[in-house]
Amino acid sequence: MDIFSSMPVGRSVSKNAIPAMAAMLMFLIYNLADTFSIGQTHEALQVAAVSLTTPVFLIFMALGTLFGVGGTSVISRSLEEGKKEYADKYALSACGYVS
Repeated sequence: MDIFSSMPVGRSVSKNAIPAMAAMLMFLIYNLADTFSIGQTHEALQVAAVSLTTPVFLIFMALGTLFGVGGTSVISRSLEEGKKEYADKYALSACGYVS
């Protein structure tokens, strides 16, 4: 279903953005619970390890979202212009495969 042609832009963008934001929020809640439970061990190095890896993981999530959103935009525009071969190559690149 092509939601961008059948509903207003703001509504269609929010319909796609809300699940991504919910996933990030769930990760942050999980991380808070994880940090709390590790904090119960009273070992500072373990809490520091969780605290240091969280921003790194969030950067990976941001890069994945960047390539996912940017990739779907490029693929969509390529298919609209009739460049199926280019869209296929970009889809393989965006998924991490080298053609």
